[in-house]
Amino acid sequence: MNKLFWLLSMVTASLSTAVSANDHQPVYIYFGLEPDIITNYTSETNKIGFINVSVEFMLADNNGLDIIEMHEPLIRDKIISLLGQQSPQHLRSLTGREEIRKEIQNEVNSLLKQETGEAVIENLLFTKYLLM
Repeated sequence: MNKLFWLLSMVTASLSTAVSANDHQPVYIYFGLEPDIITNYTSETNKIGFINVSVEFMLADNNGLDIIEMHEPLIRDKIISLLGQQSPQHLRSLTGREEIRKEIQNEVNSLLKQETGEAVIENLLFTKYLLM
């Protein structure tokens, strides 16, 4: 009987430790800009190309969601400006695309910090990335 009680105590203690360890992990919220962002860029031969991207933000909490929704027009404008400044070669390369993703995340977080005092974007994802 004592062995059974000891075994149940150990199982209960390990389960409560596992639950409390998971309590500290953040639950992320995703917010997608709708509609997709479509903007143009100019090549070296002065031909106009277009880029179509779907942008998703990974946020740590609901407060970040409220901030993103409130400042969505500013965020869209910043993303359009940054994409329009890129060279076609930079837009086409995989390393360029990753650099652009990080630049947009940093610039949007800087913009939000300036407007609200908080940088709420944990990560930025391109769920669609088309060059035309």
